[in-house]
Amino acid sequence: MMENLWMTSRNNLMSDAFFIFGRRLMFASLHGRDADMLAFQASLQSASPYGFNSRLGFRQPDEKRECPMLTTAETLTDLCKHITKYPTHHYGAVTHMFLYAGVLAEPDLDAKTGWVILDDVSADLDKAAWQCLQQLSDVPLLEHWQHRILDELSNKGCISRYLPAIDEHAAVVGVQAAKVAVPEDFGELVTCLLRNGSLRA
Repeated sequence: MMENLWMTSRNNLMSDAFFIFGRRLMFASLHGRDADMLAFQASLQSASPYGFNSRLGFRQPDEKRECPMLTTAETLTDLCKHITKYPTHHYGAVTHMFLYAGVLAEPDLDAKTGWVILDDVSADLDKAAWQCLQQLSDVPLLEHWQHRILDELSNKGCISRYLPAIDEHAAVVGVQAAKVAVPEDFGELVTCLLRNGSLRA
């Protein structure tokens, strides 16, 4: 198995990356034996929305609390999964599950919002956010506008970045993420930036 694994509060599973936002599980990369992973999936399906089984805590090996306050997801709903297996020398075949919120799978074209998540913490998150914005926007966007427009949207609170860190708002480990929202006046914003010379065609 990989190094720097976090232990979870459920079914002897371990994790090398997870993202909790507002106590909701957005993403987790989980590793464990097949029987443990199957038991975990069954418990997810049978859990009541607000019961103990709806929580998933992540802790470091030396942490004594099963569900540390800042690294425990209390909402495990609307989750998708992708499962593979890989061989190990000491543990035999290990099951690997990506568990992720449905909102990460596809942008919401009606609401003009989308998420990106990257498993490479050194990758260019702004480039990924820009590509998401291009998908969502009804306005054609030229590549050299990226930095100026992202700055404008960040100032308006329409681009939210989640870098590796743990605090009361989010727990981001082994990944980085961004939420992109297109404001209603986006077309007017682009037009204004073109008129004042901030953007060049």
